[in-house]
Amino acid sequence: MNFIITLILSFALILIALLVFRYIGLPIYRVEPINVKVLLESVLEGQATEADWDVFIGMTIRHNPDLDEIRLQCAMLAEREMSLRDDRVYFSSMGRSELSAILTRINNELLPDKEHHHD
Repeated sequence: MNFIITLILSFALILIALLVFRYIGLPIYRVEPINVKVLLESVLEGQATEADWDVFIGMTIRHNPDLDEIRLQCAMLAEREMSLRDDRVYFSSMGRSELSAILTRINNELLPDKEHHHD
């Protein structure tokens, strides 16, 4: 009897979850320019972890071709200029210079004015 009750409750829970996803939509993580800006700033400060970097590099950004181009540029840069120490991402001076240029591009071209000016 307990098995049947558990089965019915499990079925009801799954059905409710499917209905919620149907009408509300599936949760989606969208990488936005501000996310990339924060990541690159943390890399330049020596605070980004390998996991942070891998999530950024490993996920195609289909909704924003400019950000995906930056992601690919960062991936190629990492192949040449990145190292890991204590689970932190570090770039050579040349790599840091290129990351700074990418960050400048994000600030100037991809972010609305209110998101990158600090009062």
